Amino acid sequence: MKVVLQERDKEVLQAAIQAAEKNCSGEIRVHVAETCTRDPLVEARYWFKQLGMHKTELRNGILFYIALDSRKFSILGDQGIHEKVGQAFWEQVRDAMIPFLQKEDWLSALSSGISQAGKALATHFPHAGSADINELSDEISHSS
Repeated sequence: MKVVLQERDKEVLQAAIQAAEKNCSGEIRVHVAETCTRDPLVEARYWFKQLGMHKTELRNGILFYIALDSRKFSILGDQGIHEKVGQAFWEQVRDAMIPFLQKEDWLSALSSGISQAGKALATHFPHAGSADINELSDEISHSS
């Protein structure tokens, strides 16, 4: 069954990103692919670089990569945030997303993961007030 990313889905995810980024200086992006023929972490690394996520000042970007038809996903945090939260955090976020994905509710899975990521970013990279700028677009990127 082919899964299609609807405009409403993008709006829901963008709202989740904006809510998560409201209390932090970190950056969250979502990349949705239709298929993934290799390791999803390899794909996530590729898209992380393509989207310029490694260029944030504090290296605190987080990418949620999901291939809908292939039913694969990965979460990738840049050096700054990874040093603060460690591998166990990413595994915890992944594990919390899995029950939603098992019900084929990828929108709730991503929203949940984004929320958890936002809380970690707010703890380690609190909002910098009026000096804080949105370094990366909240737009949901997509590939075939």
